[in-house]
Amino acid sequence: MKLLACLPLLLLAAATAPARSEVGDVAPATFRFWKPSDGRAIWTSDGVRIAIAPAPCGMPPQTEGCRWDPQNNQAEVTVTSTGVAPVTVRTDDQSSFYRVAVVRFDATDPRPGVVIENESGGSAGNVRVQLLLPSGSGYREATLPGYLQGELPATLTDISGDGAVDFILRDGGFGDVFGCNACTPRPPVVLTVRGGISVDVSREPAYAAVFREDMARLRPICLSNTRYRNGACAAYVADAARIGGFHSAWAEILHHWDREENDLWQSCDVPYSEWTDHRCPPGKGSNYRTFPESLHAFLVRAGYIS
Repeated sequence: MKLLACLPLLLLAAATAPARSEVGDVAPATFRFWKPSDGRAIWTSDGVRIAIAPAPCGMPPQTEGCRWDPQNNQAEVTVTSTGVAPVTVRTDDQSSFYRVAVVRFDATDPRPGVVIENESGGSAGNVRVQLLLPSGSGYREATLPGYLQGELPATLTDISGDGAVDFILRDGGFGDVFGCNACTPRPPVVLTVRGGISVDVSREPAYAAVFREDMARLRPICLSNTRYRNGACAAYVADAARIGGFHSAWAEILHHWDREENDLWQSCDVPYSEWTDHRCPPGKGSNYRTFPESLHAFLVRAGYIS
């Protein structure tokens, strides 16, 4: 009887509750999380309407989600804004979840754009960031450059004060190079959009605090007696190189690197597709014998030092 008495109230609540797909307004430059099992979702931010839903499985490519799950793990994102032709783009077809934010890329352009973060999840945390940049009467799609990992902050900000939103992620090239995947921290990478082009601005003085903060986190690990510390030393020196402090940081690690660890980066003169059993062909690769020797060569190859 109590259930029957409550039934009218439950029906009223169901009738007045917003549709599951409508989530209302999201603050500008703030990410809204979405995963394929959420189904279709619609919201607005800074006057821009975002609609996201799993892409139809009847169209190629047939992703893992189409083969094994009830829905595609690839999404379609439709962006609608006043005075701009609507555009629909597809996300990465290998990601597990996505985050979308509406941002102002350029202080001189009043039109908002869109950032779509594609996250693979897992231990590597690979990330691909799509940008929808205002262009003419529509949008132009671009991506942030580099092998990126990590996750963007919940709200994007202008760190340098130049009026352009900035992106801080991690350099995925350091993953499992000097130890296991979890043993090698990734140094930060700072990117922004200038003149409609996404660029790496990590070396600019306006962003030095990002690398000083990371160095303060890594230095105690690198200079300790902790096992597997070489990965922290690698990222520590890379951070220092960004802000002109390579030589002092290098002098420190020469006294503290773990000589018992044998995980060393080796260069190879042929592409990975030509390797045999995951090994560089004989005579085509380097033979670095110590961590400092290997790290120095790695930092040169990665562009941190010359």
